[in-house]
Amino acid sequence: MMLAFADGAEPVSLDWDVTETGTDASLRGLSAVDDRVVWASGSNATVIRTDDGGKTWTSCGPKGFGDLEFRCVQAFDADVACIASAGSPAVLLRTEDGGASWRESYRASSPAAFFDMMRFWDERHGIAISDPVDGKLLVVETGDGGRTWKRLTKGLPLSRKGEAAFAASNSSLLVGEQGQLWFGTGGCESETSRLYHRSGWNADWTTVSVPIPSSQASGIFSVCVVPSSVAGEGSDTLVLVGGDYRASETSDVTACLSHDRGVTWRTVKTQPAAFRSAVVATPRGGAFPLGLITVGPFGSDFSRDGEEWDLMSQTGFHALAVGQTQVFASGSDGRFGRLIVVGD
Repeated sequence: MMLAFADGAEPVSLDWDVTETGTDASLRGLSAVDDRVVWASGSNATVIRTDDGGKTWTSCGPKGFGDLEFRCVQAFDADVACIASAGSPAVLLRTEDGGASWRESYRASSPAAFFDMMRFWDERHGIAISDPVDGKLLVVETGDGGRTWKRLTKGLPLSRKGEAAFAASNSSLLVGEQGQLWFGTGGCESETSRLYHRSGWNADWTTVSVPIPSSQASGIFSVCVVPSSVAGEGSDTLVLVGGDYRASETSDVTACLSHDRGVTWRTVKTQPAAFRSAVVATPRGGAFPLGLITVGPFGSDFSRDGEEWDLMSQTGFHALAVGQTQVFASGSDGRFGRLIVVGD
């Protein structure tokens, strides 16, 4: 679809170059090390990786986990990666040989545990967050690259009845600098969803309301910082997307903006076309314009600033990842895509 810009920039047509991955798994975990090394994970204990930007793939999932879903993956290079399971048992695994072997580094004791998200600040410090256990979200952190994990309990707010996060794309968690993070939830019946925030390693946890309706199937699914290349120098802008994943064509609210790093939120002027599960900023140096991409199972949208969204493609995906100059996407039936400018 051709995208025309109000500032007079040259119109472009963006789409996805979709390639085969050799699996029919639903791929909800996606991590790009660079433009060539990408890992994806999902249903039936599937983990795959590519060393050539998606042209060829190697199956490298852990053995002995049956149909467990690994919806979170964090890759550090072609050999080292961590994965987290969404389901029981709730486990965290690490490989150092490209997935030829995996070592279990954490197992939650509660059957209620269900890892929704996992992110790393660097190659040593990471965090994984599960649905509530005993009234609070289960949060574990690592300081050694995922070899060991420790549960955090200090200062965590009580969860609302029915509150949970969504393991749709491993992107409802955004990490900043020096232990800073934001993550969103839904799950409970409310007119608003909640965004959790921690300003540093030992800082208190806070929550704010976001005007995306919350229900068992609705809430916040992805959070992204809008870089200065898009929002201007000194920007404190964050964008989040979500909605009701059961709504294939319409959802009341699918995107919100904050201009004070998550303290206050409002709905955007022109919403994405339907429920969306992931959002990222396009990288500098790519062939496509600077802006934001959001995807869901029913299509993809582009925005120059997070305020006004245009339907870009009817092709659906679950997750997004950004390389050095590329944007990648993964979805159901083993679908993998690379963002392209049509006609180039």
